Amino acid sequence: MQKRLIDIPIMAEEFLLYKISMGYKYKTGEFYLKSLIKFLVENNQKYSVPKKDFLIAWCQEVKFFKGSMYNRIGIAREFSKFLILKGYDNAYIIPRKYGIKLEKHLPYFFTREEITDFFHSCDHIKRRKENPGRELVIPIIFRLLYCCGLRCKETRTLLCDHVNLEKRYIDILQSKNLKSRRIFINEELANVLRNYEIKISIIFPKRTYFFPKNERMHYGPSFLSANFNRLWKITYPNFDSAIKPRAYDFRHHFAYYNLNRWSAENKDVQQMLIYLMRYMGHAHIKSTLYYFHFVPDFFSTFTEKSELLESILPEVSYETEN
Repeated sequence: MQKRLIDIPIMAEEFLLYKISMGYKYKTGEFYLKSLIKFLVENNQKYSVPKKDFLIAWCQEVKFFKGSMYNRIGIAREFSKFLILKGYDNAYIIPRKYGIKLEKHLPYFFTREEITDFFHSCDHIKRRKENPGRELVIPIIFRLLYCCGLRCKETRTLLCDHVNLEKRYIDILQSKNLKSRRIFINEELANVLRNYEIKISIIFPKRTYFFPKNERMHYGPSFLSANFNRLWKITYPNFDSAIKPRAYDFRHHFAYYNLNRWSAENKDVQQMLIYLMRYMGHAHIKSTLYYFHFVPDFFSTFTEKSELLESILPEVSYETEN
């Protein structure tokens, strides 16, 4: 039976606790949820079940920013579904056909020279008194992205306790879709991380995060993209390309390189996809298959560009995997 009384801010708090209780960190969701509640309250909808016109109007506020609009639509749907579960069955759910499809960003293929030049710029950034340790973090955090194909957020929020340099593995816990995984690294990368560990520990001896902003905090969402863009512009001030390189392209680069390497070694690439899927933390094989079509078409060009990487994925025994 439909309930007549409702307090939208209180229901929003319940919804947030509900999501957290299911294991979601829901930081981005919380941000958009607060925006939605603020909009409803300002439009005298504090005690009304969210109506179609108001939900659509809130989503349309950012219609020129596809990513934000996509997120708003998602939060509006989820909150309405929650209200229906609580008995407010007249809550409006924005239909899926209303949603927008985000255009896939074409990946940029780095050349060996570009990668070398980019890391040279990383290694020569200047110290900032207001950001101690930043000059140590930037060269290594980008190298970890490049060598392991991690997601940007996985790298930024990596805890010290989840990095074992003695046994050469890194634990990525509750990442996208709440998936956790353990990735193994080679000795060369482990040595780079050990040297970084010694230096950063002098500045932050009791830090929580492997790449710290301070003793207790990691850098924010824009840290990697902003610094990548800045360093790329320093490295190539007159760079001109239809495709704009991004920090996330290091993840693409990692996938392409390994698939092409396995192809060159005459390995069964389709079988190796399972290994790559686990290493990259894909929930479904179809996410890894996205990279597969680049193997035959791009192989001859990409192998030339990828020589710098050598052997990134270490050999892992069945006992270690288990």
